[in-house]
Amino acid sequence: MLAKLQQLQQEIYRYTTAEGKTYFPGYSPKLSFYQIGELFDVSFYGDGYDDDPNTLMSEISDGYNFAFCRLLDVLTSQEYADQLISISFDGPDEGANGTKSWDFTRLTNSGVSFPQLKSFKVKLTDPGDHNLNIIEGSGEEGEEMIAKLISKMPVLEELVLPSAPGKSFFEIGEHPLKHLTLQAGYGHQHFIENLANSNNFKGLKSLDYSDMMDLYDLPEDEFTPFHSYAALFVSTALLPVRHIKLRNTKLSQEQLFELQKLNDIQFLYIDVHGGRYVSHMMRQA
Repeated sequence: MLAKLQQLQQEIYRYTTAEGKTYFPGYSPKLSFYQIGELFDVSFYGDGYDDDPNTLMSEISDGYNFAFCRLLDVLTSQEYADQLISISFDGPDEGANGTKSWDFTRLTNSGVSFPQLKSFKVKLTDPGDHNLNIIEGSGEEGEEMIAKLISKMPVLEELVLPSAPGKSFFEIGEHPLKHLTLQAGYGHQHFIENLANSNNFKGLKSLDYSDMMDLYDLPEDEFTPFHSYAALFVSTALLPVRHIKLRNTKLSQEQLFELQKLNDIQFLYIDVHGGRYVSHMMRQA
């Protein structure tokens, strides 16, 4: 795999600089990796969209998100998927209509699995970003894509995602996940309620959950309600968890206190709000 990753680095560079284009170290797509024994920790930086998941990047000449899609093409080979211990996806703050999509259809449509993978991370949205990072599939909802991805990662211990998974995430069977960091994205998918009613993550040690990022004066009923959090705090699903972080909720101080009374778990609340241009605020005043 070492030779393949080195080759892929060169392919990405050649494609990025084709026809006299300039390579920008802090902006252009790139691939980096560490070898850990016989396994590899891989990091990708770039965009995450996929115009046509059915087209191999080796068959195209221009007009596609080559770097990201070419990496996924490589990872659909079981030979290389077998050698991954960690993979992360990051990229610049850019997208379309305020959205930066990460589309893993090439992986979910393949028969590949990741039997050694311990960590899978996708860029989270910073409150100062212009675009909201989300998992979004081609022809399927992102929350369903998440469940399909995780079902291919039987020993995964750490998961970081910018979108909340749907109910199918809790129907994949018992899973050894230990550390879960999630942002709700454009919809919380009843994640907290579904987690409260689940029993398939019996080894979960930490949960870091961010509700909706309030960029557009969302009504309060768009956010996870207090009763869902209360159900989680008294559920068996939270028994193995040692530390929980909540962000972006609409919970009052009294409700936060009530949750702590329901469970003496180490509980950290982070009050975060999405950024807004002052000029936009002035027009709305």
